[in-house]
Amino acid sequence: MARPPARPAGEKSTREQILDVALELFTANGYEKTSLREIAERMNFSKAALYYHFASKDDILLALHLRLHEIGQAGLERIEMDRVRPADWVRMIDEFVDLLLENRQLFMFHLRNHAALENLQNHEHDGANQDIEERARRLLSDPGIPQARRLRLSFALGAVMIGLVMSGDLFASTPTEELRVELRSVVRDILEPGGVSPDADRESSQLLPR
Repeated sequence: MARPPARPAGEKSTREQILDVALELFTANGYEKTSLREIAERMNFSKAALYYHFASKDDILLALHLRLHEIGQAGLERIEMDRVRPADWVRMIDEFVDLLLENRQLFMFHLRNHAALENLQNHEHDGANQDIEERARRLLSDPGIPQARRLRLSFALGAVMIGLVMSGDLFASTPTEELRVELRSVVRDILEPGGVSPDADRESSQLLPR
């Protein structure tokens, strides 16, 4: 049997295209009000073809939810790489902010379909939750980093993550670049009070004559 032609580099698979269409519809209209037929019609194929890739609408919902977990894991991995160097945390959280804002629609989908997502029962979903929580706890409990610095990192991460969640749709129309500037400013206010990194200040004081 002849193999299907390879996709050009960078071209999304049919599965990923379905998820992109579902993300748009679930965000705009809500999970409950979006039918599989609507998704199939937007893809220009039948519901039977859709079932080839996803057994149910719940499977599509779960796949989109796991996209969000992948983003969270990627961000935590960036921070965790150099977690013994608190002076680098501002730069790494800046990268995390960029990652979040590149996926604003995914966060809006999550917020607008919270009730449907709460009903998901899947071991893969539960495992992803536990993995993210474990990574965060390991980072914030490292005894090699002063507790005050770990607290500030916790507050900075909370300001970024919880702030976006609690604000919900309030800032949906705010330009991404404006949100980026404000989030980065908040992170600096928390990690570098007064505009000076505590670690840099400590290092400088060690160089002063006694």
